Amino acid sequence: MQKNNLLGTSFDCQCGRHHVVPTKHLFYGENAFDFLLETARSITDDPHYLIIADSRTFEVAGRSVETKLSSSTTRVSHFVVPDQEGESPAADDTTRDLILDQAPAADLYIAVGSGVINDLVKWVAYLKKKPYITVATAASMNGYASANVAATVDNLKVLFHADACLAVFATPEIIINAPYELTTSGLGDVLAKPVSSADWKLNQFLFNDYHCQFSVDLLKELEPVYLENPKKIKKKEPAAFKALFNALFLSSIAMTITGTSSPASGGEHMISHTLDMTANRDGRKHDYHGRQVGVSSILMAALYEKIMGIDKPVFKDVPRTVNSDFWGSLSPVVEKEYDKKIPKFERVANYLSNPENWNRLKNLIKPDLVPAAKLKNCLMQAGGAHRYMDIRDNETALARDKFLSVVTNANQMRERFTILDLAVLLGVIPGEIEQLVDEWVTK
Repeated sequence: MQKNNLLGTSFDCQCGRHHVVPTKHLFYGENAFDFLLETARSITDDPHYLIIADSRTFEVAGRSVETKLSSSTTRVSHFVVPDQEGESPAADDTTRDLILDQAPAADLYIAVGSGVINDLVKWVAYLKKKPYITVATAASMNGYASANVAATVDNLKVLFHADACLAVFATPEIIINAPYELTTSGLGDVLAKPVSSADWKLNQFLFNDYHCQFSVDLLKELEPVYLENPKKIKKKEPAAFKALFNALFLSSIAMTITGTSSPASGGEHMISHTLDMTANRDGRKHDYHGRQVGVSSILMAALYEKIMGIDKPVFKDVPRTVNSDFWGSLSPVVEKEYDKKIPKFERVANYLSNPENWNRLKNLIKPDLVPAAKLKNCLMQAGGAHRYMDIRDNETALARDKFLSVVTNANQMRERFTILDLAVLLGVIPGEIEQLVDEWVTK
């Protein structure tokens, strides 16, 4: 199956599964919005469409979308998700309930926005058992065609499966002119792919987990465009922006067809989720997801390089309970995830104590790793966050001690095994993490 012919198809994959791509269309171009009404009519015969946006994305694109969808046979409503105490809306159960309670009923939902709005509309449409389409307002994240919802429920950052959108619309003018921090956030998100792919292979090797090489390879042709030419993104060259958007879009397709976030999310995302969770716990504002992920991807790539350079591993005892001093009120929900991971540590230590297995693992992982230096250079030249102090914590620079504490404890927040867990098992965390942070994400 060629990726150019992927949308709206289903096919048998060499991974052994039958893949289905629910998203039927990607319209990226100056006239993308001209296809809105035709597409909406092809999805449902019922004429009531509901646009959901925040106050910013409604002004940027929502009004235009409303005009394009309006006709003598359609009814178009809109619902603007309110800000929360002067801050942008959040993808959480409180905001979900607000939309369910206050937004008009509809036959087709239209998400106009990027990460938060897409997650909220995906969530609501799934609960309402209605289809939805997406109008992208920034190349800021890799969830546009993903069936996954990343949200906060009962203060825990969770990921769950819903239904993917049926079409995505984007105009270069809106995407290129979005706040540039959103663009570099998207770049940081897509640069997680080499690290998350390594984590996925790690789980396949250690636990015989499902793995799909086809989904891993979806971005390969596009990677050089943004990875080797970050200055073109900074110069806002249309071809570079289109490549970045397409890479983010294909990353979301990879997650949908495999039914897992593993093609695009690993240890680096756990660090970002931990930053979000602890900020929400403390009533503080956290940074954009992709900015946090980009910095964390550099560090995780360096962590992989460090561990792949070990000739004879020596495994340490790991904590049997979560660090309640760090997690505080979040400890009970985190403990449930970490308890499920505890048996994995002993299994991994026993298996990798065999020199043959350790060498096999290294030979499997090392060829596809992207050097930490290349990831850092890409983000640095693009003008993105590439140091821990670039990450905002309540509008101030994230402190070194806080970042170290997050990295040291982030592996506890989810059952999935990642490079963070292998580092804890080897004593690299906490033993050598300060040195790696100072070397790779301090200057």
